Amino acid sequence: MIRIAATAVPTALLTAVALAPVPSEAAPAEARPAGLTAGRYQHQAFEATNRVRRQHERAGFRAQDCLQRFAERQARRMARQDRMFHQELRPILRQCGLTTTGENVAYGFPTGRSVVNDGWMNSEDHRENILDRDFRLMGIGARRSADGTWYAAQVFGGRTR
Repeated sequence: MIRIAATAVPTALLTAVALAPVPSEAAPAEARPAGLTAGRYQHQAFEATNRVRRQHERAGFRAQDCLQRFAERQARRMARQDRMFHQELRPILRQCGLTTTGENVAYGFPTGRSVVNDGWMNSEDHRENILDRDFRLMGIGARRSADGTWYAAQVFGGRTR
């Protein structure tokens, strides 16, 4: 998990905290749902995230095109390189017009529901991002690497001023 928040200081100081991502095992080929597309994976993850938010008495996330582009680009980059890593979040603040942003990344979960329910929600720091009341916008990207492993990026945003 990484989170960056712009402060109210005119110079827009940024703070960041980087924590270890969700460890996971790649799903065996027989566990992968046949025909699952990136769009379907993303839709499942978005719906599962909002279901969790409602269960914890939080407003659901709204999709935002700018965050979606950053999430899809990150998932694509991770799948192409066959490794999990975070992207720089400062450009997201600027380009998407936000005051706070965060990111969850994962790999190896066979469905969008499983990356949320079995991965991010079982990690304290990733869970905090999902349940953070300052985050109201979200984009989710998912792509498969050459060996079929799913890589997912969840990018959050908020405007707290």
